[in-house]
Amino acid sequence: MSEKDVIRIPSAGPSITQAEIDLVSQAIKDGWGPKMSYYIDEFTEEFSNYIGYKYCLPTSHCTDAIHLAMLTLNLKPDDEVIVPDMTWVASAAPVIYVGAKPVLVDVDSNSWCITAKEIEKSITKKTKAVVVVDLLGNMPEWDEIIKICKKNDLFIIEDASEGIGARYKGKLAGTFGDISLFSFNATKLIMSGQGGMLCTNNQELYKSAKLMSHHGMDKPQDGKGKYYWSDVLGYNYGWTNIQAALALAQLRRINELLDYKKWLFNKYREGLASVPNLKLSPSTPNVDHTYWITTAILKDYGIKKEDFKVMLDKYNIDMRPLFYPLSDMPPFKNYVKGNMRETNPVTYDLSDFGICLPNGNNLSNENVEYICHHFKKALGVS
Repeated sequence: MSEKDVIRIPSAGPSITQAEIDLVSQAIKDGWGPKMSYYIDEFTEEFSNYIGYKYCLPTSHCTDAIHLAMLTLNLKPDDEVIVPDMTWVASAAPVIYVGAKPVLVDVDSNSWCITAKEIEKSITKKTKAVVVVDLLGNMPEWDEIIKICKKNDLFIIEDASEGIGARYKGKLAGTFGDISLFSFNATKLIMSGQGGMLCTNNQELYKSAKLMSHHGMDKPQDGKGKYYWSDVLGYNYGWTNIQAALALAQLRRINELLDYKKWLFNKYREGLASVPNLKLSPSTPNVDHTYWITTAILKDYGIKKEDFKVMLDKYNIDMRPLFYPLSDMPPFKNYVKGNMRETNPVTYDLSDFGICLPNGNNLSNENVEYICHHFKKALGVS
């Protein structure tokens, strides 16, 4: 594949088969009226069976699910929620939505995930919950985190939006939180364009989240009573039948998609093996990593992520930079103090030099070889 012949390789893309086309087509044809939630219900049931949680609530975005999770905690203005500094902004923004304070902590240099040690040293009398993120398909040391949270009576919100299919000691990502959250947006392992899911074994939390997800309305179960009546001020966080149909077909292929991600990571590892001191996605002993996104750290080459992205862009390769520290962004400036680069050095170090390789579920062997060739070319490595 020559530079002239290549069509732009995007940072992400879906694997669409006849299974997705058939289900979405069916949803468009008959998913209306009495069947307007048919595929939503089907997906919710199958996803609940896959994860093993009793109650699952689909939402239009994972951000909505995180917001609902925060709302169920009834947080007060002075309450604090511990969140890793290295994560997507939606892991922390809903803390601010509900008027509470995010406490942004550093991550582990091996897993890039939050640690029990960082949680413990950040706990105050105002701490009510911890958001634990299964970052980029990896997972933290959950046993230690759960122990600390139980000891301090802290609510665990597991952001498994990037971790679907990963396992810690054989247990699936998304099964460790009091509430766990998932994403089905266009870059994720299971994708529906947009979509999210809130999962819990706590019926009261589920009922509260469900009520608030639909304008505070609770449809009468016996067919009697008030329809379109809001008991509380809620939100419009519902999913669509068409999106659910697409996600359902993807869920039924989850093992195939997980195998593909590992194939893709191994192809990158093989293709970039000649690059000295290149650190790719970390793997930790107790975790079955999904390699949702293969990442590379360019610190030894002194190349910042923004500069490297420009280098690859001229070869029609789109690379995502690793997340910026939340503490460095304007929306969070009122919630931090001091030099956060010194406070959270691992986060800042990773962010400065971290790049995400294209992770589409539709990349060919030829695509990966092209990416690796120009990755090395940009670094001056043969």
